This record gives sequence, structure tokens and C-alpha cells, in this order.
Amino acid sequence: MPHLLSVVIPVFNEEGTVVSMLERVAAAQTHDMPLELVIVNDGSTDRSPELIRAWIEAHPEVSAVCIDKENGGKGSAVKCAIPATTGEAVIIQDADLEYDPRDYAACAAPIFSGECEVVYGSREESNRNRIYSSPGYYLGALSLTFLIDLMFNANLTDEATCYKTFRGCLIRAMAEDLDGDGFEWEPEITAKLLRLGIHPYEVPVSYYPRKPSEGKKIRFRDGMLSIWTAYEWRFRSVKPMQKRVASLSDVDEEHVRHVKYAQGAFLLAMLLAMIPVGEFAPSRLGYVAAAGLVYLTARLYQSWKMAFLWSVLATTMLDLFLPASCEGLIRSIMSGGREPMIGALNMTVYRGLKLDLFFPYVDPASLALAGFCLQMFFYLKFMACGFVLFFVTAIFFCWATALVMPLNIWWMLPALAGLLLQRGNKFRVMGAVAAAVLLLCLIPAAVWLDWSPFVPAVCTNLPRLMLWTALPLAAVAAAPVFSLLKLKSRRLLPWILFLGFLPYFAVCPPYLFPFLAAFRAKPSRFKRM
Repeated sequence: MPHLLSVVIPVFNEEGTVVSMLERVAAAQTHDMPLELVIVNDGSTDRSPELIRAWIEAHPEVSAVCIDKENGGKGSAVKCAIPATTGEAVIIQDADLEYDPRDYAACAAPIFSGECEVVYGSREESNRNRIYSSPGYYLGALSLTFLIDLMFNANLTDEATCYKTFRGCLIRAMAEDLDGDGFEWEPEITAKLLRLGIHPYEVPVSYYPRKPSEGKKIRFRDGMLSIWTAYEWRFRSVKPMQKRVASLSDVDEEHVRHVKYAQGAFLLAMLLAMIPVGEFAPSRLGYVAAAGLVYLTARLYQSWKMAFLWSVLATTMLDLFLPASCEGLIRSIMSGGREPMIGALNMTVYRGLKLDLFFPYVDPASLALAGFCLQMFFYLKFMACGFVLFFVTAIFFCWATALVMPLNIWWMLPALAGLLLQRGNKFRVMGAVAAAVLLLCLIPAAVWLDWSPFVPAVCTNLPRLMLWTALPLAAVAAAPVFSLLKLKSRRLLPWILFLGFLPYFAVCPPYLFPFLAAFRAKPSRFKRM
């Protein structure tokens, strides 16, 4: 059965490309996917309006309408066009030639099949020339995406993409609550979708960038306004929009209700983490971090109920078993029997960096646990979607935690093996470069960090240290070997990597579940959470 796709096309002074773009859009129409074009002339001062009307008259076989309005920005044009759409799905198309309408089918198919409600076309997967538009545009888009991922616990790789496709009735219900008139409407709609618990499904799309000299209109001011908009809608009320979306169907109403439950469950998990269990009651920073981050990680793959249970289990296990394990596994393997809590704590560096002044009520072990949870959280997000900035952030927290817990630096070994597991040659090259940098920096870093208390532990506990690093080293060594031999690495290597991480789960056992779940999750396929 044919599914109607509505194409919203905002136009402002694009006389050089608008006709070619319309021809490409019309060519994307098929028997199974008829198109409905809603073109908005946003106060153009060139020949764009005349060219659009002439093209519509010359192509009566294409369902197209042109709406004229005063200039107000891309967001205002989109808001003007959405109520005029009638399709089962609605996609946004710029009037330039940067995007290829042949990608419509890939963007709309998951919505037509009922697999998800929103699809974003990601330029990060298949594009090889994006950075040549301008390094500033590239870094700006990455920064905005990373910021939104952090604030909303999302796994997007390209929030700034033009190809945003929505379930028709959903976007028509949300259009009345859109405030942004310029380019800031894009982070606004993304923020509101994520606040509704609707995580966009991403598919790779083609991208042919143009430079500012060729007519690209977005500027630095628009980027800063987009960042502010994302921050603003993280905290502003969305109750009117929730009521409007909930009125669409019983399923939507139930979903909105569960989103509210999920928010309450997260806050409750954080509060419970502040309450000590048993006789051992150290600083609670690490425990609160573990509870919150385990909850957020589990939410990437499971319902809020399961995430809440794993979060409570995290703090309970840490309270009940971590102090005892300090006398056993963690104390013997990580610190060679010298220090309690999480590994060989470097008090010289801790005091040298004045961390005892910045965190006067936080013990070093609790701070190390918080750092470990952060690095694991970002690493698992990277494994879920392949967004490189997640991996970079995980490595940053690995080094930061190593300032207090030097043995944490060995966590990089299985982390690099995981990088080699990611699809695409660029990840393998990054893994090889990162491994070389690690080997070159490890010894001078040890001297700079004054790890002298750590050196005797290495000498006197060499068998234990070899046991500690054997599995991570095996994971790093096995990843490229299996790939070169063209074995079924996607099935075998995750379990090898799991063995490499196994000793670290002694620090935070509840991370065992989201780690395994990351391998079974389909990248970028995040729908309603």
C-alpha cells in the first residue's frame, strides 16, 4: 500500500539551486512512496518565487503547493508548512543541493513500517568530505551533538542534520509548541523529542557540502543560539506539548506517563545512593555517581524499571561487597595489598593537585570510583552508536582517574580493543594510533605523575600485575588478528573484549549487565525509551 511522504521545503534566496533541487525531489517519487511538496517562500528577494511557481505549473503530476510569507527564518518557514502537510511522514528538505533526495526511502521506511517515529539522516556514517565545507561548521555540529547527548542521555551522531523525518501526526501535534524561528528550531525539536522519551533512529545519508561563499547561511551566532536553545529546553516545562501528544492515541498517552515515571525513578535512585547500607559509610560521591550512571547506561537498552533496579543494585553491591573485596580481589590484584578501597591510590598526586581542597569531604577512593563510572558510561555510549567524541571523553576520564588511581591507566587496553571492534576502517586506524600514543606516553606520564609508590608494587607483585593485564593485552592483540583472518569477529571478539574488561567489573559489578547489553544493541536504533 502506498505511503504518502510530505516534503517541507523552506526557501530563501536560492534561485541558483531551487529548480535543480525540485527536479531531484520529484525524481525520488515512486509508486509506493508518493510525495507531497509543501514549499515555503520565506520572503525571498531574488527570482526564487517565480522559478518555484513556474516549476509547479510545468509539473502537474507532482502534488506541490507554494506558501508565501515574510522573512522570519528557517524555523518560522517550517512551522508555517507543517500544518499544511497530510502525509504519514514529514521530512525537511533544504533548497540547496547538499542533501540527496534519493535518501528519502531510507529515512521514511522505518516510520512507514512502524519501527520508530522519528528518523535523523546522519552524515557521520558515510560522508567523507563533510569537513571540507569548513572545519568550523564540522566542529560546531559535533559540539552541539555532543552537548545534546550529554544533557538528554541520547546517542545521536548528527543532531544538526537537515534530514529530520517525523511521524506525520506527531510533528503536527508538536508544531504548535515550537518557538524557534531560525536555525535554533532544530535543537529545540530534538530537545523536545528527547524530553518526550522519543529517541531518533539514525540512518546514513549522503552529503555534499557547500561553503559560505557558495551561499551557506548558518553563522557562528546561530551556533551559539542553538547551544543556548538546547540548554533552555532541558529545563523549561514541556507539559502543554506532553498533553497534546498524549491525546493522539492510548499508546502515546501511556508513553508520556511512563516518561514521567522514568524521571522520578532516576531521582529516587540518586537519593537512595546517598543512604549507606551496612556499617561502612564513606563519602557518597562515588556511590551517587555509580547509581546515576548505571541507571543512564541501562536506559539505553532497557525500560526505566530495569534501569532503576540495576541502579539500586549498584549501590547495594558497592556498600555490601566493595569494602570486603578491598581485603580480597581488589586489594590483592589492584594494589598489591598496600592500599584499601579502589586500587593503589596516589595520595602524592591527590594532594599535589589540591584535590583535597576542592573535595574536602570526599575521600580519594570515592572520587576514583566516580571517575571510573564516568569513563565506563561514555565508553558504553560509544559502543552503542560509534560517536567518536564519546570515546575521547572516556579516555579523558581514564587519564583523570589515573591521577588518583594509577592502575586505572590499564583500562585503556581493552578500551582500545573495543575501538578496533567498531565497524569501519577509520575506527581501526584510530585504535592503532591511540595504542601507539599510549605506549609512547605511558612511561613519561608515570614519571610526571610521580607514581613512585606504584613502582615497588609492580616489582614485588609482578605475577599479580601480569594476571591483571594479561586479558586486556590478549583482547588488544586478538582484535586485529581476527579481523585480518576474516573470521566472524562480530561474534567472537565481543566476548574476548568482555574477558579483557572482566577485572574492572570487580570495581563496579553492576556495569556487567549494560556492558553485555551494548553488544546486543543495534547501533543508532533508539526509539521510545
